[in-house]
Amino acid sequence: MPSQQARELADSIEAINLELIQLVRGCSEEQWRTDCNDEGDNRTVAVISHHVGHGHANTMEWLETVLAGGEITVTADDLNAENAEHAATYHEVEREETIQLLVESGDRLCARVAELSEEQLARKAFHRGEGRELTVAAIAELGQRHVAGHLATIRSALDLPAWSTA
Repeated sequence: MPSQQARELADSIEAINLELIQLVRGCSEEQWRTDCNDEGDNRTVAVISHHVGHGHANTMEWLETVLAGGEITVTADDLNAENAEHAATYHEVEREETIQLLVESGDRLCARVAELSEEQLARKAFHRGEGRELTVAAIAELGQRHVAGHLATIRSALDLPAWSTA
């Protein structure tokens, strides 16, 4: 049976993801191509926004891995390499492709999180990248913070006020 906590987590992810989607839809072409200096790597608003959509799939994979009894073997170095490859591959990504990815992957993640039971949310596994055990609930929260953190970076680069949800 889905838990209240699961619904709240899903709602939180959905709200911050929708805020990013609205920003992406509303920014000018110049803003879309603005460098953000996110994590010192000068990714653009476009690349970071697409990266967030891709990150929803990572969060889903980690949730499913823990729910199946596995551990999350990705390391910080793995994630850094994946992020660099993503930035190179999607340097010229189109806005509509990014919006579609954010909507579809965000919807899948929110739907999956919303259906989790208390028992499922409490399951734990070691996450090498974090260097500690995490519950499924904590992994869902990481997914939410991933969106929120990048949204804050984008807003700062565009001189926009802080987000209003999350």
